Amino acid sequence: MIIVDTGFWLALADAKDRYHEAAKQAFQAHDEPLITTWPVMTETCYLLLARKGVQAQITFINNYYHQLFSVFDLSPDSSLRIGELMQQYASLPMDLADASLVILAENLGHGRIFSVDQRDFNTYRWKNTQPFQNLLLL
Repeated sequence: MIIVDTGFWLALADAKDRYHEAAKQAFQAHDEPLITTWPVMTETCYLLLARKGVQAQITFINNYYHQLFSVFDLSPDSSLRIGELMQQYASLPMDLADASLVILAENLGHGRIFSVDQRDFNTYRWKNTQPFQNLLLL
């Protein structure tokens, strides 16, 4: 499974996005299931609505309905780890969506991700030591 961040979804949906071609190529090159989190879904819908309109967010939600990707559920226990991560990366700062992806990586046991956010995902470590491997070549 490949972890997916908000910026990848936005780039894939918007032909005018500067990362659109890279996102399309990465999506086509990796024939693996995609997984994200509810905080990323929320952030993606908000930004799709703001940038592309209601139809873009409906298309995104329909893609979830058609199981083009899955969504990881955070447990209540995850909130303690989210707080630790936000504190650890306060200088960036880390938001809830990014923290949820670190927890997802820790649960999957790998950090293979599609993200346009090079700075943050080159900095974040899952299990405090393991780097993410961004499969989106920019």
